[in-house]
Amino acid sequence: MRVWCLNPPADHGIKQVREGRCMQRGGAWTTIWTPLSLSYCAAVARQDGHEVFLNDCIVEDVSFADVSRKAAEIRPDLVVMNAVTPSIDSDMTTVEAVKRGYPGAFVAVIGIHTTAIPADAFDRAPRLDAVIRGEPELTVRELLAALSAGTALEGIPGLALRRDGEIRVTAERIPVENLDDLPFPAYDLIQHDLYRMPYTDGRFLLVATGRGCPHPCTFCADHTYYGKKLRLRSPKNLVDELEHWGKAYGIREFLFWSEGFTLSPPRAKAVAREIIRRGLDIEWVCNSRVDDVDAEMLELFKQAGCQIIGFGVESGVQEMLDAMKKGTTVGQIREAISMARAAGIQTAAHCMLGFPGETKQTIQTTVDFVRSLELDFAQFYCAVPFPGCELHDWAKEEGWIATDDYRKYEQNQSALNVPGFTWQDIEKERSRAYRKFYLRPSMIGNHLSRLTSLKRVKTFGRMVREFVSWV
Repeated sequence: MRVWCLNPPADHGIKQVREGRCMQRGGAWTTIWTPLSLSYCAAVARQDGHEVFLNDCIVEDVSFADVSRKAAEIRPDLVVMNAVTPSIDSDMTTVEAVKRGYPGAFVAVIGIHTTAIPADAFDRAPRLDAVIRGEPELTVRELLAALSAGTALEGIPGLALRRDGEIRVTAERIPVENLDDLPFPAYDLIQHDLYRMPYTDGRFLLVATGRGCPHPCTFCADHTYYGKKLRLRSPKNLVDELEHWGKAYGIREFLFWSEGFTLSPPRAKAVAREIIRRGLDIEWVCNSRVDDVDAEMLELFKQAGCQIIGFGVESGVQEMLDAMKKGTTVGQIREAISMARAAGIQTAAHCMLGFPGETKQTIQTTVDFVRSLELDFAQFYCAVPFPGCELHDWAKEEGWIATDDYRKYEQNQSALNVPGFTWQDIEKERSRAYRKFYLRPSMIGNHLSRLTSLKRVKTFGRMVREFVSWV
């Protein structure tokens, strides 16, 4: 069969990250990621002997009209496309674009939003054929087998289907137990030059290190997609992939993608040791909880090529961390960042503003706390009630959701009116936090000191222009 994996076009030029829990637009310190989930689906389909195509409309500048033309050219039997909350309207428009070009295509959508509320996808796209609920690879495999054989789809776990005007949900899909069993993502199908690290402008790939997270953070919807059980790739399998992309395409920069690379400290250290043992000349970025790292780990990371660690700081106020069910302390935040700096690794703090219970004083305390940490980067996000997370259900019950317009459901914007704050107030506080953090002589000097080449000067200039446009 002919399989087309499709990352939908940008809506009004907004380049949206569509991968797992991360639903944000590209910006000054963010970038559009390689389409990891779609590439895994493509790899599984190809492994089973199907003919596979992949288009990332965001970076390839493919329009909805182009999608229709490509559908007519490819004539796919199955289209697998991803969708996220903030661009769900335009993402579902892509279904109609495909059907206009080739009505015979069976179109299935993946992602957290459609997993959490599949009926919403069908309401927005009358000709959508299926929602793949949860991680998609095994469901895609079985769906292709059934479509090839012409057999019923109702027995395939992990689907939502429209039948006789009703949405029918099949059995839950048991996630992939051994992630080493999956083939490497089909990154040979993407245009590598179009994916660049935001600071170095180097070509990079998103590499999955594990799936699932046992922690109960109320703002995160990741468990809806990958579940709560932590599953990890073996160090050998993971480093084999890093080595493969270096040999095949000369890629040496990677973003380690998981709910937390350090959730298993022994495994994280083993990965670093394996990179060191092989002598791989690579650079990588990862994320981490602050309570998972120690000095030994960070020293190994530095030797293995780690450039930046993004820590889930969230807040500088213990009461807010407790309300978020983060399970960390302000003291652990300070210690983790101090250890990373001592190891020579750049640090980034991911912070959340406007969570229920927030006050002007807690926001001020968080911003002051983050400014005191001698960080290299900080991201300030608005608390967003994404469907599938506990915050969504809580906010809906309390009447805090300000709008049903999902275009506001991204971390650059607020969709909450919480006690003491309107959504407009929260967005103003976010902009103020960015200005207070970055527009300091010490921070400006820190970044200017790293402009060691003309290429970095140009990249930094672009970042500054984007930064100014939204603060």
